[in-house]
Amino acid sequence: MRKRIKKGVACVLCASMVAALLGGCSSKNAESSKPSIHIESYTKVGYDTVTVQSGDISPILNLKLSPDEFETKNYKVSQDDYEVEKVNVSKGDRVKAGDIMVQFKADDIQDTIKEYTEQKAENELLIEHYQKLMQIDGSEDYSDDIASLKEDIQIADTYIKEQNEKMKEYCLIAEKDGTVTYVNEWLGYGYASSSDNLVTVASGSSNYTATTDDDYEFKKGDVYQADYEVASYDMKVIDVSQYEDKATGKQMQKILFEPVDSMAGISEEDVLTMTIHKPVISNVVYVDEKAINEKSEDNYYVFTINDDGFRTAVDVTIGETVDGYTIIKSGLKAGEQVTVN
Repeated sequence: MRKRIKKGVACVLCASMVAALLGGCSSKNAESSKPSIHIESYTKVGYDTVTVQSGDISPILNLKLSPDEFETKNYKVSQDDYEVEKVNVSKGDRVKAGDIMVQFKADDIQDTIKEYTEQKAENELLIEHYQKLMQIDGSEDYSDDIASLKEDIQIADTYIKEQNEKMKEYCLIAEKDGTVTYVNEWLGYGYASSSDNLVTVASGSSNYTATTDDDYEFKKGDVYQADYEVASYDMKVIDVSQYEDKATGKQMQKILFEPVDSMAGISEEDVLTMTIHKPVISNVVYVDEKAINEKSEDNYYVFTINDDGFRTAVDVTIGETVDGYTIIKSGLKAGEQVTVN
């Protein structure tokens, strides 16, 4: 009897062990079939920062001066059968209104002008000759001959004037004083196409203008120095006017300058630069303008950053921006770190 019980217990134990082993394998297989999850370690966001500063700011106003009433004029011909006779200008030359820049061939017109000019000269000599004869011999009267010759001279003048008007069609004549900025290279080979610009002249008054949205006070009579390349020129303020820029709504001012020095060597296309050192702004707190964020109109804020690298939005009251730095009236103090955009 005991042997049977022991044998039964042994069978139960074996069955339990097999079940346990099978259960263990099943559990391991289930665990191995689950996807693995990798969690990245936390990394703080990095920001570009600048330090709030304090001290004095030396503002600089930079202006660009352009010729007043500046314009360019392109000169062309109306047809293609013109032959170039003479080119009188090259790039950089100064021209006066009425100067002939390019002369085209017009043989018939020139021959007619030459003929009437020579006839006029002969008639003038004959008149002088008849007048001398009458002085020598008072009995001789050449008054009718002289009157006829004078009439012929008037007719010749009329023809010469007409032909000169026609000659204008065969010339490129400067309409205004200015500087030649372009001459078509084909003119040098005797060609002139009606589709091409042949000569360009830049014109303007002798004065210069500049515009700015800065509120710097310009006064009539004040003299400033303008530069072009290595040369400097004194410029006097002769007029200041205010207006609103329709595109931006900003209040602008236009300053008109009169050269004190000779502007020889400067063309109407050249732009002068002027650097004005404004009064020093003393004992202010300021920061890079890229740190300023606009919340709404006239409401601004910055992000300060602590030692742990976390940002905090702080309202600030700002003043003017000078050379890339915005003056802080309240909200920040020197030494604080702020983020920049």
